[in-house]
Amino acid sequence: MTTLSGTTLAWLSGLNILLVGLWVGMYLFTTFVISPAFNELFPDAEVRRAQRRLIGRHYARVNGPLTAVLGAVVLTMIFTGGAAPVLWAELLLLALIGAAVALHVRRASVVGAVVPGWVTHLTLGASLLLCLAAVGAA
Repeated sequence: MTTLSGTTLAWLSGLNILLVGLWVGMYLFTTFVISPAFNELFPDAEVRRAQRRLIGRHYARVNGPLTAVLGAVVLTMIFTGGAAPVLWAELLLLALIGAAVALHVRRASVVGAVVPGWVTHLTLGASLLLCLAAVGAA
């Protein structure tokens, strides 16, 4: 395992925090602004579901690469001398969040299905821990 210079590691730590902030900010905006607005804009459940799928595809075009870059930054930090335990926790949290979001999307796509509230709470809690891990790794 090679060690990066302190300056490079500091830049990667800052980039890590920035990417986590963007990721969590996008999730919070979607959860607390977009979702409630869709409930008001589209009272018909089927129209609302179709509109969410459309928005979800656009969201994924930004969130997918963002998550990939975040994962790459974290892995680079792990394998080049960063605070490995905290960074491994960050990767595990990303995987947990990804699984919770996938469950949410799958349940939301079924006609008449209700997404359990615990899925959103789990994602929000894991997102908070993700922020703490990113700051702890700096």
